[in-house]
Amino acid sequence: MEASLELFINKILTTAAKRQASNIHLTVNSYPALRVNDELLELTDEQIVTDSLVKNMANDWLDDSQKKILEEKKEIIVTKEMGKKFRLKMNFFYQKGFLSIALRLIPGRVPPLINLGLPKAVYGLTDKKAGLIIVAGPYGSGRTTTVASMVEEINKSRKENIVVVEDPIEYLFVNQNSLIEQRQVGRDTNSFSDAIDNAEESDVDIIAIGVTEEKGVVEKVLEFANSGRLAILAMETTSVVQTIQEFLDNFSSDRRDRAQVLLAENLLAIIVQRLVPRVGGGLVLAAEVLISTEAVSSLITEGRIKQLTTILQTSRAEGMISLDQSLAELVRSGEVMINHAIEYAADPQSFRAIAKD
Repeated sequence: MEASLELFINKILTTAAKRQASNIHLTVNSYPALRVNDELLELTDEQIVTDSLVKNMANDWLDDSQKKILEEKKEIIVTKEMGKKFRLKMNFFYQKGFLSIALRLIPGRVPPLINLGLPKAVYGLTDKKAGLIIVAGPYGSGRTTTVASMVEEINKSRKENIVVVEDPIEYLFVNQNSLIEQRQVGRDTNSFSDAIDNAEESDVDIIAIGVTEEKGVVEKVLEFANSGRLAILAMETTSVVQTIQEFLDNFSSDRRDRAQVLLAENLLAIIVQRLVPRVGGGLVLAAEVLISTEAVSSLITEGRIKQLTTILQTSRAEGMISLDQSLAELVRSGEVMINHAIEYAADPQSFRAIAKD
């Protein structure tokens, strides 16, 4: 890498780290931009991003096989270590005919589960030996961090053989009490499905599967959980009801009834996350949490998925909470402004009343 380019990148990364930015955007003919507290901030004291700068970054950071994928698919997401200071998730894509880059800074250490701000009911999930845990949320909601923190909690407390499958690998684990094998799709395995098949036929106790649109993955994850082992699945959904509906949509009509029964029998919990701007700076986590109970299992078995909303709202004693209830707690505690919370609420019209109760 040319000295001038290396200096530019290090300066941008250092600025992003100091400002606790979650993302960096490099778009041709624009200033570099940071995502800080869920808002975009242009670095107008930096040079305008040029086409040659972005192309040089891609040339230096991507290997030959990755360059070929970028050429064929017009986009690729990879991770990269920058010395010993930064680990990045890099999204190369084209817009208006120019190559652009979106960078996400990955913390060097997996944060403790207890530090994420999740409801207490979530903590006990890492003690489970079998079943299915779904961690969901839109891009940038912290779902990957929650999955990693769960895996790390198990790593510290139990002797298990764990397989983590992602594309690309984000957090890096160091074996403690558990043996953790991290497999990147396209590099260590041809597909998510192949990795799950291999785990199911091997001495694997736990699998953690990153977000994917690959067909067949959901079915295989459910079968793995049904085999008496623990599965953690990340999904890109925004509510508990949507998560279950999309999960079941992966099954054909003639297999849906069986899928509902297996999901009802094996589901441990669904956690749906959002990161919301905190008063004074930074982000705070709001979470919708469904814990499996007899009532929850019955509704899933019978396909009455939308009725789970009522259970979420009325089952605080079992550790459940709706997204709007979680947001309301943050407003009442003074951590989040009500106007910000409304932007994330499932029912904005009634949210003000909930937040004032």
